[in-house]
Amino acid sequence: MTPKGSETGYAEDEKALVNYLKEALKKRGVLRFPRDWHLRQLATARVMLAGRNAPSLDEWRKCIDWAFTEPYWKNRIDHLARIEGLWPRYVLQARPGTGGDSRDRKKEREMIKKLYLS
Repeated sequence: MTPKGSETGYAEDEKALVNYLKEALKKRGVLRFPRDWHLRQLATARVMLAGRNAPSLDEWRKCIDWAFTEPYWKNRIDHLARIEGLWPRYVLQARPGTGGDSRDRKKEREMIKKLYLS
């Protein structure tokens, strides 16, 4: 059974994710890709988008955009597996509303200061 809209066995979302990364890499000046790059990325995209609780295509796109703006990671992105590995960091650093709001963080910092600096 193949996903809908797919003659090759890959869903449109999987193809769109790979193409999004490829376009982002082209904007960064990467014009040549290994022969099997596209097929490997499709396999990784399938895993990234699989499951009920998996991030959506739009969430993965935002993660890719975030990775290309991060000073350390922007030159180290060349495949989707790297993006998949960066997902937890993206969730903690870039997504608004995660990790508690700023009031909770301030309270936490104050408590830590009281515990360890007094």
